[in-house]
Amino acid sequence: MRIVIDTNVLISAIFWTGKPKQLLNKVRCRKVIYLTSEDLLDELRDILVRKDKPFKLSEGEAERVVTGIRELGEIVQTHSQVTFFQDERDNHVIECAIDGGAEYIVSGDLHLLELKSFKGVKIITVSDFFSEYGQI
Repeated sequence: MRIVIDTNVLISAIFWTGKPKQLLNKVRCRKVIYLTSEDLLDELRDILVRKDKPFKLSEGEAERVVTGIRELGEIVQTHSQVTFFQDERDNHVIECAIDGGAEYIVSGDLHLLELKSFKGVKIITVSDFFSEYGQI
């Protein structure tokens, strides 16, 4: 199963316990194929160092986290140009999913979740993912 994990879910998985961390552990155990792109990794790096966020990691710490996440995933070279959302970051998630042949986007972003699917890619929460697929 090929999935894109939105940055908000990754942040939760990195810093807290719960279902997002369980999902990331499924990725680590190779139970699912995690797709990401340079745009999504850049977004993660940016959020980790931003002063208005609670994480406030140093550049070096953020780079170590991003490197670890990069190593778990398959890097998708995106060529699609989605302009559906005003927030460019949401468009990057969709582009990665389309170009990577994802079956699912796992997100906590209401703008994405309201869509439910886009070009055959289902958009679901982490809880819904585990409800549908259990212990994979």
